[in-house]
Amino acid sequence: MFKFLKFKQSDIFTALTNKGTIRTKNEDYVTSITHPFNNKFKLLAVADGVGGNSKGEYASKFVINELEQWFTNIPLVTLYSSIKTAEHLYKVIIDINNRLYLSEYNKSNCGTTLTCAIITDKETIIANIGDSRAYAIINNELKQLTKDDSLVWYYYEQGKLTKDELRYHTQSNLITKCIGHKYNVKPTILKIGNNIYSGLILFTDGITDCLSDDRIKFIINRKHKNNIANQLIKEAVFKKQHNKVPLGLNFHNIIPGKDNASVALYIKKAQ
Repeated sequence: MFKFLKFKQSDIFTALTNKGTIRTKNEDYVTSITHPFNNKFKLLAVADGVGGNSKGEYASKFVINELEQWFTNIPLVTLYSSIKTAEHLYKVIIDINNRLYLSEYNKSNCGTTLTCAIITDKETIIANIGDSRAYAIINNELKQLTKDDSLVWYYYEQGKLTKDELRYHTQSNLITKCIGHKYNVKPTILKIGNNIYSGLILFTDGITDCLSDDRIKFIINRKHKNNIANQLIKEAVFKKQHNKVPLGLNFHNIIPGKDNASVALYIKKAQ
């Protein structure tokens, strides 16, 4: 008589980036790390550099490295309080922004977006500046948690564009806020209960400009999720887009791999 063993599924916790097919450099920077003294506390972050000529590359790397250093040194007692964690995260992002803004390197006006999430004891704290995004998987549905700091998002909130039309608009790359371009730039902070979602996914716009929310949802709901980060990037960077372009001079075709593409995600094991 044969006995079939069931292997315990593990959480998926990873970050992945790709420079795309057109850019010569990757100005995205990503991370997914756990706290050195308790791995249930996690940090995920994506940053999309702004400026070109290595300016954005420097800015995104600087911001993620500084955030990692802060997180790995934060006392565990702080992480057990989502209120304290949110307060610390808010202040540290402003501090990182100001140090980048005042740095010698920033004479060249470098900058970066930042979307990050800290998973604490009971809640997840999310901070956002720019047009990178955080999504949650709730009951197999995909919910965008952050709002883009961008011109086209303003049009969307005014009812002038649909959510999918944002991806095709000729001004989709114009952001209204980023780290490093001004002093005392403040992030938007929000919280979500850990028991509400089954997955948390952070993207730079190299993914969300090429893949609709419906397509992302289709990919993440596939049975085999171990290579989900790679699947998302592979489709955004290399797959020919078949969506119909909206009518009008303000819209253009989507070019796969036109930008650096990055994802950081946490998918809980099946309960």
